[in-house]
Amino acid sequence: MKTFAFMFGIVLIAAILVAAGYRLGFGQRYMDDAYSATALDKALADASIKARLLHNMDNGQLDEARSLIRSQLDGDILTIWALGDYTDARSRKLATNILAGIAAFRAENPTNDTYRTSRDMAEIDAKIASILEQARKAETR
Repeated sequence: MKTFAFMFGIVLIAAILVAAGYRLGFGQRYMDDAYSATALDKALADASIKARLLHNMDNGQLDEARSLIRSQLDGDILTIWALGDYTDARSRKLATNILAGIAAFRAENPTNDTYRTSRDMAEIDAKIASILEQARKAETR
């Protein structure tokens, strides 16, 4: 009877370990699939934007190409702003320096983009200024 209880206990522990391993493996596989699909989607989107840029530049549509690049850059700025709380200090410092350079360049060289309104540009410039202000406050803490 003692041997039976001992063997039953070992089989039960083994079954629990197998079930837990399966559960963890399934979760990992799900996350890998989710992230790989996202990376593929991003790569496809980037490739399509670059193809459109080259097409516009080859056809002499420089204003459209410039507008597309600015839109992509503005989207990247908003992504940096959204992810700012989740990065380490070195990444935040690098992002602050890059955004400060963008803000300085935009202040010195106003856009001649015909597809954007001045309100759109003012909103984006205000976002950049807000991001830089938050980064400076975080650095002084």
